[in-house]
Amino acid sequence: MKKDTMKLALVLALMVCLVGSLFAAGQKEGAVAAAPKEVVTLEWWTWDSEEYDEASQRAMVKEFEKTHPYIKINMVLLPTKGFETKMTTALGAGVGGPDVAFFSVASWYPKALVLDDLIARDKFDIGMYYKGFWDTKTQFNGKTIGLPLGVGSSLVMFNKDLFDAAGVAYPTNSWTTTEYLEIAKKVANPAKKIWGAEILTRPFRAIWYNYGPNARLYSPDSKTVEGYLNSPESLAAYEWFYDLMRSGATPTVSDMSTLSTENTGPIDLFMANRLAMATLNQGHMLNAVKAGKNFGVVREPGVGDNPRHVNAWSLLVGIWEGTQHPEEAWTFLKWYVGPEGQKFLMDNANLFPSIDAVGKQYKDADKDYVKAFLEILNDTQVAIWRGAHPSGTKVEASITDLWDKIKLGLITKAQIKAELDALVPKAQSVLDEAKKTLIY
Repeated sequence: MKKDTMKLALVLALMVCLVGSLFAAGQKEGAVAAAPKEVVTLEWWTWDSEEYDEASQRAMVKEFEKTHPYIKINMVLLPTKGFETKMTTALGAGVGGPDVAFFSVASWYPKALVLDDLIARDKFDIGMYYKGFWDTKTQFNGKTIGLPLGVGSSLVMFNKDLFDAAGVAYPTNSWTTTEYLEIAKKVANPAKKIWGAEILTRPFRAIWYNYGPNARLYSPDSKTVEGYLNSPESLAAYEWFYDLMRSGATPTVSDMSTLSTENTGPIDLFMANRLAMATLNQGHMLNAVKAGKNFGVVREPGVGDNPRHVNAWSLLVGIWEGTQHPEEAWTFLKWYVGPEGQKFLMDNANLFPSIDAVGKQYKDADKDYVKAFLEILNDTQVAIWRGAHPSGTKVEASITDLWDKIKLGLITKAQIKAELDALVPKAQSVLDEAKKTLIY
């Protein structure tokens, strides 16, 4: 009996040990083989540009997914015009929007997710960004609605070989609009289809702002068009453009269509040594470096002692307020527009980052063209006015007839003043209506 009792006790002890071992093993295995985290797929809408082409962006996605295996990125590449149409439709309907995208149109700002709480929670360092671009691009109604991707600006590139052949001195950062016109005429050689300057794309950018504080679409308080659109300063800017178009130093509209290899604008003519000066951007500048072009860089021309302006930009990347995955979208956004993503695009594409510490790692930071570009960024940004007056885009779109008439030679210089005066009522009506669509 005693022997049986001892056997039973031993069996029970072994069973307890076995159960304990199995429980421990189960606990350990449970820790290793916990239910897999759900994979979330984000919709990212983007486009192809000089700063980052499709290949570099797709490579960047792979780089992100290596360290974030539970977030997949469905990159949707759209043409720029198609992008705007698709975004406007989705945001207006409140369904089908992207998790992450460029918020490049002012009327979309109210539909962007406010990021301030996420930034504070994660102690995300907004001080890493250039202050000027942070202030002008990321804020709406005192709230942060996105992060600034890259920095860029309009700049004048000049072909040193064409200048040398014409015996013309290179332009400097102190040049004026009058000097610009004279230089363009001197370096042009129409017989050889070599042009001194390009057809400017639109008014009310840096050169217009350089003409004075009243060369604006409307008043600082966004109430009045009269005395701004048709101000003496604005008139002087339009007349300068008229003189440029009639100088024989620029291609005609027909020339631009025929000579541009892909009908994409002055960069084609510049790269083909057909255009001595062109108002381009830093992406074009880097492509010219790759092509071995002998060129220099200066700011756009000024007017007297007036403050100098630069048409500078940084793209606002935000999260749609209707996203079903705000945490994952924020994780992607702060990687993509943070140091990791911007460095990847700097190293593998043409991006100049909006983060100073990353920019200092650029391989050619000591080159003259890079120094010149960074110096231009110190001028007063056109975006300061534009960012504070989001109705400007629609107002500008309403006055393009005058610009087209000057380009096509359908108006005389003496008629410009009357044309501007006649545009005031229309522009005022557009301004009044545009303000109604903004949410403040």
